[in-house]
Amino acid sequence: MIDRIVKKYIESLDLLPEGARVVVALSGGADSVALMDILHRLDYYCIGAHVNFHLRGEESDRDAAFSHQFCMDLGVPFYKIDLYAAEYAEQEGISVEMAARDLRYNWFEQLRKEQSAVAVAVAHHRDDSVETVLLNLIRGTGIRGLTGIKPRNGNVVRPLLCCGREDVLGYIEKRGLTFVTDRSNLLNEYRRNKIRLEVLPLLESIQPSVRDSIARTMDHLGETEILYEQAIDEAKSRLCKDSKSGSSEFPLKISLSALELEKAPQSVLYELLSEYGFGRADVQSVWKNRWGTSGRVYFSHTHRLIFDRDSILVSELPAQEITEYPLEETQTSISEPVNLRCRFVKSGKDYKISISKSMAYLDADKLLFPLTIRHPKKGDNFIPFGMHGRKLISDYCIDRKMNAIEKEELWLLCSGKDIVWVIGERIDNRFRVDEMTKRVYHLSVDHS
Repeated sequence: MIDRIVKKYIESLDLLPEGARVVVALSGGADSVALMDILHRLDYYCIGAHVNFHLRGEESDRDAAFSHQFCMDLGVPFYKIDLYAAEYAEQEGISVEMAARDLRYNWFEQLRKEQSAVAVAVAHHRDDSVETVLLNLIRGTGIRGLTGIKPRNGNVVRPLLCCGREDVLGYIEKRGLTFVTDRSNLLNEYRRNKIRLEVLPLLESIQPSVRDSIARTMDHLGETEILYEQAIDEAKSRLCKDSKSGSSEFPLKISLSALELEKAPQSVLYELLSEYGFGRADVQSVWKNRWGTSGRVYFSHTHRLIFDRDSILVSELPAQEITEYPLEETQTSISEPVNLRCRFVKSGKDYKISISKSMAYLDADKLLFPLTIRHPKKGDNFIPFGMHGRKLISDYCIDRKMNAIEKEELWLLCSGKDIVWVIGERIDNRFRVDEMTKRVYHLSVDHS
């Protein structure tokens, strides 16, 4: 029986330690029933987990009741949750299928932590993996999309990938197990169902062993993917030497001139950018416009890409922040939004002023407290130290060769409506210390 095959598969890939606690995703269908029964017979401590999405009326409630009874018959713990995928899908602007997947796996992981389980086991088998490859071919995919479903993805494991659907049904029959059928799986309304019910049978009429053939191809491409990933990692080390490791400023900085020298530059660019949510159409546009106007910006759901002369810069989308941060006269330090030390000192002949950009020396009697710290706004201007005419902050940034991201990350110290210090850059000439100054307000950026 396939339980021995599954045992060897788990051991060969080190999917689960012997006798481990495992949350088993249990829908009540044949695949999940077989998975629960096999793992239970292999002496794993199984915990049944069922999600009722209430998408199929009484049938959804029937599945939940069946799953509960099945776990009771096996003598394993059972947990159920009611989630509403349709509402979540509308709220997030995604498909119901995607919403159900997100909600399901989020709860599985939460339950895994609560139960101190080592993994969440789901019942995908080889035929599911074959269907996934065909779907990815239809959509258009890279090499990763042709390697099928992975046996492990984080804390999620798939012990049945070594078996086909017929193997699972054969096990169910020999064990005398019952299961419920989701009637939506029998309808041709969904692309995966059309693959399963129409495309694969048609391919089998041409080549009866087509499922095995596709599975072998997935295995071959899986090995190829290892080499491919290695080549991408090597390319990244060549192209992204200036990226700040672990920095939220620029998690990715790509040299365009170096990119041009790669043997497959567009493929390399796609692999680098897809990690940050950019799709193939985005990457094609980026590649097409790579030598366009500096400052051009692209957005994914989580990140922003900007052209900066010979570089492509990627940064996280800025979070919504407090508009202004107050700095009271009595404060000696602040930590948000920047680390600053501040103090008042008396002016005098022995008082020395540093030329460091991380320090500001201001005439305290010209300041109106509380001061405020904020990001630049359109039209902001100041009189840079040593000058007499006003200069837009945007023009100052251009002169300093700052890109759009660096400009947005600037903080301004303001007194009333006046900018007194572009923090870490330059003070306003009107607030400088001069021979008439009696008290100095000294600020320094704390880099510790």
